[in-house]
Amino acid sequence: MTPGDLSSLLLTHGSMTLEYYAPRGVDKQTPHSKDEIYIITRGYGWFRYGAERVRFAPGDALFVAAGVEHKFEEFSDDFEAWVIFYGSEGGE
Repeated sequence: MTPGDLSSLLLTHGSMTLEYYAPRGVDKQTPHSKDEIYIITRGYGWFRYGAERVRFAPGDALFVAAGVEHKFEEFSDDFEAWVIFYGSEGGE
């Protein structure tokens, strides 16, 4: 990652991409056009998915359907996750 980047592309295969995601301070992401899975590797905090809000910690896996508003909130300074985008545009 270079300074200012929130994620780094690590692998692609067909419709799937794997990225490393590590926002700092505030998560400003917007909805994505593909389904995605976050796998939390470090840190803890809250995850907002539509109207739901859940706690997360290392080892958790979080699914987000394409087009759904979501973001990490009140997360620790060491927060890191793998994010997998997959499937067709608009979700499965």
